[in-house]
Amino acid sequence: MINKLIKLEDNNIKPKWFLRQAGRHIPEYFTIRSKHNNFIEFCLDKRSIVNATILPLKYYNIDAAILFSDILLLPYFLGQKVAFKKEIGPVLKKINLNEKFFKKDIDFNDLTSIKNAIFEIKKKLPNSKDLIGFCGAPWTLACYMIEGGSSKDYAKTRTFLWNNEQVFFKLINKLIKNCADLLEYQYQAGCTVLMIFDTWSSMIPDKYWVKFGIEPIKFIVDRLRKKNVKCPIIGLPFKSGEMLIQYSYESQVDVVSIDWKTNLDWALKNINDHVITQGNLDPVILSCDNRLAIKKEVYRILDLTQNKCHIFNVGHGLTPEVKIENVKYAIKLIDDY
Repeated sequence: MINKLIKLEDNNIKPKWFLRQAGRHIPEYFTIRSKHNNFIEFCLDKRSIVNATILPLKYYNIDAAILFSDILLLPYFLGQKVAFKKEIGPVLKKINLNEKFFKKDIDFNDLTSIKNAIFEIKKKLPNSKDLIGFCGAPWTLACYMIEGGSSKDYAKTRTFLWNNEQVFFKLINKLIKNCADLLEYQYQAGCTVLMIFDTWSSMIPDKYWVKFGIEPIKFIVDRLRKKNVKCPIIGLPFKSGEMLIQYSYESQVDVVSIDWKTNLDWALKNINDHVITQGNLDPVILSCDNRLAIKKEVYRILDLTQNKCHIFNVGHGLTPEVKIENVKYAIKLIDDY
């Protein structure tokens, strides 16, 4: 459906899916998760990838499945130790950004279970539904790799950048290649849409925003197109503020995903006319008890995007508190609109 929207550029086609729909708010997800000792093991088990990816389609009439995985698998495949600790989040062991690291590449034999999972998911999905593969953007990956985990301000990463600009550029350039290779691998295995998550784009110092927020995405897209990767590519520059507009013109992505903090009316008036938009719904509204509020917000987005090719989605991932009945209600509102 996403492919059809982009091909036909028909405003009447309104695909819908939800960021982070595969898991966390659906009870069966935790049953799948409990079979594994750790999250990395979960993300590399073929059967669990398949089950978690298709799980939302058992509940929701949506137009795409997103591959169950994690953006931090890429640092893991590059040799950085990655763990996920309850109530803390990801923890990454300190990495030496030396020549040995910069020469290391992804061994795609380590990704065989992911490839095989994609093969099986494709067999199970109707042809009308897309399968979305993804990666983290170079800036966001660099943040995790240098900071060693999540942070409210990524001060350690930014300090490293100001102190070691050349090394930081070298890391970003390496990650551009690694991200492109990972996305190409997912495409070749059968993914029909690709997405690049820049979760921490709001942390890029203004001086570097184009260099780290836009140019790496453009270089990834360019590399993919030169490798004959023809599918739509979605970019999410989360909380990028006014830089969203420049991103829409220069990143070369086909779809710009708009976060829940951005004024959608402003974005639609200023964004590149040639890109398709996605998102903007606050995911937390789907955990509330106020059905009228949900209706008003869904209608607000549908009203504003009546004359725009837009993929209905949340402006960031679904939270564990999201209620299944609220997601179903939002979907019915979209279908009946």
